[in-house]
This record gives sequence, C-alpha cells and structure tokens, in this order.
Amino acid sequence: MARVSVLRQYMASVLVNLLGVSYGTISGWTSSALPMLQGSTENPLAYGAITMHQASWIGGMLCLGGIVGTFVGGAIVERLGRKWTAWIAGWPLVACWGMIIVANHPGYLMAARFLGGLSGGIDFVVTPLYVAEIASTSHRGALSSILMLSCCVGVVIAYVAGAFLHYYVIPWVCITVPVFFLITFCFLPESPSYLAKVHQLQAAESSLRYFRGIQSEKDAVTVEEYVRELRHLHQTPTGSTASKESSQLAWSDFATWHSRRAFVICGALMALNQFCGNFYLLNYAQSMFDESGSGLSLPASHSVIVVGLIQLAGCYVCTLIVDRAGRKILLVISSTGMALGQSVFAVYCYGKELGHDLSSFGWLPLVCFSVVIFVGTLGVGTLPFVVLAEIMPQKIKGFATTSCMAANWALAFVALKYFSTLGILLGMHGILMFFALCSLSGALFVMLVMPETKGKTFQEIQQMMQQ
Repeated sequence: MARVSVLRQYMASVLVNLLGVSYGTISGWTSSALPMLQGSTENPLAYGAITMHQASWIGGMLCLGGIVGTFVGGAIVERLGRKWTAWIAGWPLVACWGMIIVANHPGYLMAARFLGGLSGGIDFVVTPLYVAEIASTSHRGALSSILMLSCCVGVVIAYVAGAFLHYYVIPWVCITVPVFFLITFCFLPESPSYLAKVHQLQAAESSLRYFRGIQSEKDAVTVEEYVRELRHLHQTPTGSTASKESSQLAWSDFATWHSRRAFVICGALMALNQFCGNFYLLNYAQSMFDESGSGLSLPASHSVIVVGLIQLAGCYVCTLIVDRAGRKILLVISSTGMALGQSVFAVYCYGKELGHDLSSFGWLPLVCFSVVIFVGTLGVGTLPFVVLAEIMPQKIKGFATTSCMAANWALAFVALKYFSTLGILLGMHGILMFFALCSLSGALFVMLVMPETKGKTFQEIQQMMQQ
C-alpha cells in the first residue's frame, strides 16, 4: 500500500513536471539557435541574419512572457483548480514550438519565446501548489524539488539537440513533450486540498485515497497520516454564504504575523535566487570562460552541455537529500559555497587583470564555475520554490505564489538584461564579488530568519510561522 502511494505521487509529480521539461527546452534553445540565426551563412530564416538587438529581445521575451504567465496562472489557479490550470499551460508550449517550425522572421521567434515564458510562468505558479498538496509529508521536499530538476533536464535536452540535430529537427523533437503531457495529465485527479477548499469533500476524499494508495475502509483506519489528513479536509466549512465570504481575500489576511513573515522570507529567497549569479553565469558561461582565459578546450556547443549536466547533477542530488538534510541547511551550504567559489574566481580574474602570470592555475576558472553551478543548484536554485509552497498561509497561497513568482521573473529580466552592463562597469572580478556578497547575505538571512520545514505538516508549519 505504501509502495502504491509513493508510486502514484511520483507518477503525478513527473507528469506535471513535463511542463518544466518543455519550458527548459525552450529556455535552453537559444544557446545554439541564436549564434546560427546571427550568422550570415546557412541561416535558417528567410529573413536573413538577425541583429544583436533582435537577439536580445528573443532572449528577453521569455522573462516578459513569464511575468504575464505568472499573473494568468494566479488568476485561474483558484478558479479552475491546480490540475486544469497545469493542463492549460501545456497549450502555449505546443504553439511555441509550432511557431518556431514555421518561423521565417525574428518576430515569430520573439512570439514563440513569449509563449514559452507564458507557460513557464503558469507552471511555476501551479506545479509547486499541485505537488505540495498531493505529496505526503515524508516525500514533499523531494517531489517539490523535481520542478527545477525537470527544467534542468529540458535545458540539457536543448543543449544536446543543438549540438547534434539540425535547426528544424529540434522543434519537432521538443514538441512531443507538451503533446504527451496534454494527453496523459488530464486523467489524474485534482489535489485533495483544492477540492476540499471548493467544498467537494467526497471528491477530495477520493483524491486523497488515490494518492495515499488506500484501497478499502480497513486500510484507511490503519494509516495514521491518512486519518489525520482526512480529518483536516473535513474541517473545511460547508458551502454556506458565510464560508464563501470567508474564502474571499481581505486585507486582514495579509496583515497577520504569519503572512508578513512568509512574504519577507519568500521575497528574500526570490532575490537570492536571481542575485546570487547562478542565472547570469549559466547564460554567459562561454563568454566568461573566454574572458577569464581559462583555456577551455571544448567547443562552445559541447561546453554548455557540460554546464547543463553539472546543473542537472546538483538538482538531482537536491531531490535525494532535501528530506534528509532539510531546507535550511541546504540553503546555507548552497549560498556559502557559491560565495566562496565566486570569491576565488574573482581573485583569479583580478590577478589576470593586474598582469600576473597565472597560467599554472588555468584550471581554476572551470573548477570554480563548476562548484558555483553545482552548489547553487543544490539549494538556492531549487529550494526557494519549495519553501514558498510550504510556508504561505493556505488562504492566500494562490495570490502569494503569483506575487512572488512575478517578482522572480522581473528580477530574472533585470539579471538577463542589465547584469552584463554591470559586468562591463565593474569588470569580471567586480561582478563576481557582487554575486559573492549577495550569496553571503542570503546565507546569513536564512540562518537568522528562515524556519526549518523538513518533516512538518502544513498545520505544524502554520503554528511555527505564527510564533
């Protein structure tokens, strides 16, 4: 019975995270596509070679689509439910790859990236909610961290496809992922918590039985966690006028100590997620290697695969240990490790700028870069979204998730668009030290402010956040 429960939870989590895989492919697609589109020979567009300005907008439209998608997801996730909101998010991904197939002008590619970001925005709102609400306490951390793992898988797929497949073959391969998601995901149940919230208690109980592997009444009585969760579902008020009014958000819902504390923690984690430099390093990996003089012998198309695999390894390790080590300790280790790696990298770059002979340390940039990417993905790149789904009050969780993810997308746009300018002003060593200071500040914040949620039910977390 326990095995059936875990299998169903993992199956549902993997299926909903196919959205993340597909988003990862459109996110990583530009790595190989943009250099080809900017080239004058063998350009796949009838329009001809695109300019640097057009290329920057093709890249940036993903974040703008993400901001819009976040608000769209937030608007429909409480009305349509977690399941159907996620299902709807699959359609823009199909349209996205379809536009790339028929594109003959850079405007099509900008629109395609916008649609990919739109789906990603919805995905990052609904997937943490759905997974957290179907998962049992002992598996919630691992299942929730699959979101970033799936995105990393998608990015690696895009890197590999870009290195070995023709430009027009790639979208035909990648479109199969959202199509498979749309066909399969619609057969899964809605989350029990949402069904109880809209006063469909019988459906909520049926969904809970499915995800806990409960086959009969005899089994139900003997499973302590199921009995506790079922009791909590039945504490939901019936569909009276008063209960409907109580489900509507009011300013007082955001004025509680729990709400204010949760917003401060999640806002800081979203800022850490972007300003730690992980996103910047992944987007400008090859140029940073070239500028630092690392002597990397791999061609660009192969080196990004190595970077993607390092990121994927960090995400995978996180899913294995997050429910054993805990969220707080992983975030501290991740932030501190990034600060250390970035500081060493900065010292190396500053030494090169001063003209010192560091040829015997030519391996250092690659090692530092690999450490930063790995430990960054181990915690800072993954766990803020897990913590967001855990510590927010249930009543405002949909709105709060929307707000925090919109802020994350906006910060991502700032990082992608303007950190390169900051790097020119400060030099490579300066931007690396800026990231190191942000990472170290994040580690101190987590140690002093954020509570540990490992192994705690939502009710226990709520009580802890109110203290």
